[in-house]
Amino acid sequence: MDFRPVVLGVIGTAALSVAHARPPVLNLYTFASSPYQIPALAGPGNAKVVGETVDTVTCAARQAGWSTRVRITPQNRAVHSLRRNLIDGYFAIDPSTELDATAKRSNPVTLEKWYFFTTEPDVVAESARIGVVDGSNEKAWLEDNGFDVFMSVSMPSQLLALLKRGRIDAALMDRRAMIELHAPDRSGAGELNAHFLRYAPLYMYLSENFTANNPDFLSTFNKFLPACMEGQITLSADEEARIKHLAERLFREIDGMLNLQQAIDAGPRMENLTDVLTFDTMWQALAPGQAPELAKAILELPGSRALFAWKLTHSDVVTEALLTNNLGTLVAMSALSSDYWQGDEPKFTRVIENIRAGSTGLDAMAISDIRYDASTSRFQVTVSAPVGPVSEGMPKGMIALGLDIERALGARDTD
Repeated sequence: MDFRPVVLGVIGTAALSVAHARPPVLNLYTFASSPYQIPALAGPGNAKVVGETVDTVTCAARQAGWSTRVRITPQNRAVHSLRRNLIDGYFAIDPSTELDATAKRSNPVTLEKWYFFTTEPDVVAESARIGVVDGSNEKAWLEDNGFDVFMSVSMPSQLLALLKRGRIDAALMDRRAMIELHAPDRSGAGELNAHFLRYAPLYMYLSENFTANNPDFLSTFNKFLPACMEGQITLSADEEARIKHLAERLFREIDGMLNLQQAIDAGPRMENLTDVLTFDTMWQALAPGQAPELAKAILELPGSRALFAWKLTHSDVVTEALLTNNLGTLVAMSALSSDYWQGDEPKFTRVIENIRAGSTGLDAMAISDIRYDASTSRFQVTVSAPVGPVSEGMPKGMIALGLDIERALGARDTD
């Protein structure tokens, strides 16, 4: 008996099963920008793209059930390919009115910090000879906002050389990209003056055909982005110092207008962790679309009303204000929070760690990394500090503020 047809049939069936098990491939273009998207060799004749933003996009796509193929290409070619549905997507770019008309934009996949770099301490950007990388997000933004671009170059390293030769007065680029030019020892980074311009959220655009054929992909991709971005957008030492200074002032304001310890005593309290977790699960299932009964009761308390009124006077920079007891459960809030129990979150646990390490009062403050809040479409940091006396390593409670990072650090405050 000839078993070859049977064997071939089994092999074919197995191969078909493996093929079906493989995730579909998302074909993406991006551009070279260290440390975010960097071309690297993956073997003889094979190009691979690595970097932080590549990792973020790949992570969120994988969680959504897709693998990725990322290639470096010039911006004009990428936009042309995207508009003609020759690729699935293009990242990481500034919002584009042109692309918004023909493609779908994700939530931000990264946040860059754009600075004017100069050799002189005082330069007026509006009249300066500005250099920028041709085809970059920075160039497009400058042109859209009425700045004259004096010189465009093909490589970021050329901007550094032009600055040192006095051929341009200012170079606009991401701060980390400039630092990377001085790798590995970064010895020359301190020779230039840095003047903050803006935080630049960058996005991924998906082609019209791809989104039509995969209508659920974008919402799923966006859902996984925050976790995939976690820890990648951090504050510099100078930025953290400025946030700390601002937070100290804001915490003192709150302490002056509201008796925080009385507000903690007036709030609801559950001694049983099982009850806490049960109510927290119910809370998260309803918020933010609907306030559970417990949340409604907390929002009606004088402490919550005071925090709400105070936040209105700082709405440009403060996104939320929360007060908890020593269990980490909410006793007052400026608006409906996404969850009831804060005791397992870094805003609470890091304050406790700082106290047990010997810090007291505002010195025990915790400052989070930068994260994107989809509900407000803003990048923010959370600052938290202990409230009241400490007993057995635990304060009476904790106060936490969400701060819009761009408003908090603003151009004038970050020069």
